[in-house]
Amino acid sequence: MRWFALLFLLCSTAAVAAPESPPRGTSRKKPKAPPREASPESSPRPAPTKPAEEKETKPAEEKELRYSLALAGGAFYGGGFNRGPQGSVQLTLTPPGWGRFSIDVELGWRLARFQSNVPGAGVGVSAMHSLPLLAVGRMNLVKMKYLGVDVRVGVGPLLVLHHLSSNFSESSVRSALGWELLAGAQLRFPLGAIEPFLDGRVGLGEAYIPFVTGRSTGVQGLLGVRYHLP
Repeated sequence: MRWFALLFLLCSTAAVAAPESPPRGTSRKKPKAPPREASPESSPRPAPTKPAEEKETKPAEEKELRYSLALAGGAFYGGGFNRGPQGSVQLTLTPPGWGRFSIDVELGWRLARFQSNVPGAGVGVSAMHSLPLLAVGRMNLVKMKYLGVDVRVGVGPLLVLHHLSSNFSESSVRSALGWELLAGAQLRFPLGAIEPFLDGRVGLGEAYIPFVTGRSTGVQGLLGVRYHLP
């Protein structure tokens, strides 16, 4: 009896210590391995991006020579009898890349005329024609859709023709070559290819003719229109 009890105790102890076997037809699941962290060396490198273009595309109008033609008329006053009508022809050139800067080639005309009575002789008429040819630098200060303001400074030769006539002597024509300097501004009103403008300026110059004190420079005002050539 004692041996039977000892054998029963050994069997019970072995049954408790033995691991439980999975049921038939099933497999024990293996624990999932933790996800591996991607190392900087194994991660794919981003594709190199192309560098942005340094040069911005310029408008077509800045890549070619632009030019325009203007006609203007007005009056001038240089003091005393030195006053009269004037006209101007302006050719404007804007080279590529100059932006707000341009060059004007301007041919002008001014007339100062007066007459006087000579006691016992008759009437004498003095007319002085001035023809300045100027190279003018232009800089645009204000650029809006329907308004523009330009500052202009120029210099060039001045041709003066003086005509004197009377009913008591023969008429005569004398000429002189001098210089002229101008500074002024233009108020422009862009309307597509057509551009009206107001031109105000001050002129300074000299062309000496003996016994003639006429002066064709001074304060000048013109009204004109500019056409931008294609």
